[in-house]
Amino acid sequence: MSPRTTDVWARALTATLTACADTPTLNAARRLLAGADPHLNVNQGFATAKFALPDGQPARARLVVEELTTAQWDRIETAIAAHAPATPTISDDLADPRRTAYVPLLPSAQDLSHRCTCATVADGACAHTLAVGLLLAERLRTAPAPLFTLRGRPYQHIKKRLRDGVPSTGEGVPPPARTAAGRAPVIPAQQPAPMPDPADLDLTAARPVLTGPLPPPPAPLPDLPAQQALVADAAHRARALLAGSWQPTGHDTDSDLARFTALEHGAPFRQAAMDHLGLDVVAMGHLTLAHTHGGPAGAAAYLNRYTLDHDVLARAQADIQPLRPAPNATIECEDNHLTDPAAGVQLRYGPDGRWHPYLAPYGTWLPVPGPAADPSQAYRAARTAARAHRRPR
Repeated sequence: MSPRTTDVWARALTATLTACADTPTLNAARRLLAGADPHLNVNQGFATAKFALPDGQPARARLVVEELTTAQWDRIETAIAAHAPATPTISDDLADPRRTAYVPLLPSAQDLSHRCTCATVADGACAHTLAVGLLLAERLRTAPAPLFTLRGRPYQHIKKRLRDGVPSTGEGVPPPARTAAGRAPVIPAQQPAPMPDPADLDLTAARPVLTGPLPPPPAPLPDLPAQQALVADAAHRARALLAGSWQPTGHDTDSDLARFTALEHGAPFRQAAMDHLGLDVVAMGHLTLAHTHGGPAGAAAYLNRYTLDHDVLARAQADIQPLRPAPNATIECEDNHLTDPAAGVQLRYGPDGRWHPYLAPYGTWLPVPGPAADPSQAYRAARTAARAHRRPR
């Protein structure tokens, strides 16, 4: 693939929007964007934004995009993986339907529908929904993720598929069932061996003391170090339960790996956890920090994106507005992420109902202490952590 650029996507979406709108409405949409800086929220199947009406009431505009089916995504992923180089990138090459098994990623005018509370038109595009589309096109100019999200498949899933080289599940056949965290379950390399027949044991006769190492467990059992780590982990959790400090956290295996590998008995399996999660050394360290600061929900917020109601993001933005060092700078809202690029702060809404703060002191978002249900408290925690990072050591 060519170097990463998605400018063709932006121009194609702009052309589709302008083709289905009259000139006065299109000019009104451009004036909306010239006179304000609304934040765009992108979810599976739709993008939304709010604009102020002359009477002071908000116009809630939603551009709805038809999602692709599971069978269509399976064909697209197979085609992308077949042409991907050793280090795959997402670029304008994918605007060519031949690269995506003739299933176009870019929506046509028939794939778009417009919804708005302004009630200026009974049907079709209004200035507000067109402005949402133009905002989305501008976002696509530098970031491919929103298009994949809109069409029904998270961008992280595509990247992991390309990185791992996962074989196709077959055209038109749904992929393997997903876990609660959105990842494919681990499939054993072979079928379990049948249980051996029970042996007759003489428990009264004397037995020699073990003088050598135990033989390796038979397949498909885990090897001896793994079994010893599992026993140690069970003992660790039992002690925590007795002490009253263990809280059951469900069955999120991916998040629990952060807890397990942070412990002494789990540290030797850190590389295996990284391979399973598709993380590098830095990202695995950040996952451990996310679990340290926010528990299982903090790890889940680091690993996964969640669809969040536009109004929740809007309220959070209003709550942090008085605290922002550059109040007129753009706020970015996507899925459950609220990002203030000017302050270098990001808040991620977790499954526990708390906002988990992040900084990007080295260009990559780093979890910091202080998750809170109140976004303003989480924002203050991020700003405090930022000052600590800038302090001479």
